[in-house]
Amino acid sequence: MNKRISNYLKLLVISLIPIFIGPILIHFGNLKGKYLITILGIIVCLVAIVMIFISLFGTINELFKK
Repeated sequence: MNKRISNYLKLLVISLIPIFIGPILIHFGNLKGKYLITILGIIVCLVAIVMIFISLFGTINELFKK
């Protein structure tokens, strides 16, 4: 397997961390009425989405390179 493809797949696996932490922070922020924790959870979720897109598009580009 290509080194770059393996790096993109590692990024995809690492993106699982903010996928689970983001909603937990949003939930705890809503329970306690803390808007800062809720906003932090939203930012973590957005980071997870960006990491997923980078890894998927990078993997697809490496697979279909000519």
